[in-house]
Amino acid sequence: MFDKLKKKFILINMSLLTLVFILIFGTIYISTAISMDRDLEHQLRGAMFNPRKPAGPDSPMMAGSIIIDLDTDNNIANVLTFMEIDKEILEDAVYKIIKSDKQFDKVKLDGNSYGYMKETINKGMKIVLMSREPQINALSSLLRSYLTIGSISLVGLLFISIYLTNRTIKPIKDSFEKQKQFIADASHELKTPLAIIRTNISVILDNKEDNISNQIKWINYINNQTERMAKLIDEMLSLAKLDTGKELIEFSTFDLSKLLNNILLTFEAVIFENKIELETNILNNVFLKGDKESIKKVFIILLDNAIKYTNKDGKIYVELNLDKNKIRLKVRNTGEGIKKEDLNKIFERFYRVDTSRARKTGGYGLGLSIAKSIVESHNGKIYAESNIEKDTTFIIEFNI
Repeated sequence: MFDKLKKKFILINMSLLTLVFILIFGTIYISTAISMDRDLEHQLRGAMFNPRKPAGPDSPMMAGSIIIDLDTDNNIANVLTFMEIDKEILEDAVYKIIKSDKQFDKVKLDGNSYGYMKETINKGMKIVLMSREPQINALSSLLRSYLTIGSISLVGLLFISIYLTNRTIKPIKDSFEKQKQFIADASHELKTPLAIIRTNISVILDNKEDNISNQIKWINYINNQTERMAKLIDEMLSLAKLDTGKELIEFSTFDLSKLLNNILLTFEAVIFENKIELETNILNNVFLKGDKESIKKVFIILLDNAIKYTNKDGKIYVELNLDKNKIRLKVRNTGEGIKKEDLNKIFERFYRVDTSRARKTGGYGLGLSIAKSIVESHNGKIYAESNIEKDTTFIIEFNI
């Protein structure tokens, strides 16, 4: 599909470029031809109205020119030229010129093109002819130059077009592949809880005579899996809304310091239960213009992520400060850390560094993707730093 799209783009680009070249070179070529015709007309007019002089250095005559005088009966009375021309050929050309309604035009003479001008005088008619071969040769040379330059330019532009087309299509292709992968991953994630639900329902159906209290274990399993599915679907919908810009975001100025402290209070019990030490350094009265609920969701995602991946008897450190024109929020947790090659991938959808561990903690690999989308919708930046077997830090920066 993308190969066809690429070929179509290249074909359209090259067709348009070829058309532009034809228009530019065609316009220059036609303008040059018109200019040469004007010059020829000017030369013919000069030869027509200058007094006739004997051939010599000061003569108005030029090589390849002919001056013909006709009598009142349109017979050739006198011919002034440096060339030898057959009388019949000359008479045939004169006949055509006389019959023409145009004072200035072109005529063929002995296989060559000539420009002519005729003027009626008292004693008959005067005709001046000048060879157009120099102009024709110049135009032919110009055309060859244009064809050469145009061909070389189009070949060069073809390679540039291929390069630019590849760059243009790559984000589209990547987006399409991510969408396919997203659907495949979502299907895979939904398949597991559905299989568990189906199995537990089968167990319940096989023991219809048992009362509810005996079946409670299987019902709890089903309930847990439906909650997991509900969470997954909710996260997928959030991402879809953020991608399409349909997520309702209401910007207002709020106290970010107060928001973070309030969220930390709700997590204190969970942190204590997991035997994790919490250290904070939150600067007071830091205000941010943004969507309060969205920013709350981001911090909860980061804090929840830190709790999941902090090692036993580990530590979580939360810091909020101002650095020049930026608000910087850091959430650091001790633990295994993340490999350098995985640092940029962790914000991709459904990406998990440790799949088995993520499944145990109930993660789908969507939280950080949601956090990134929200931060970017606030014109902010989120990234991660890590030291293997030591700690991982998530950093968010907002412009003030």
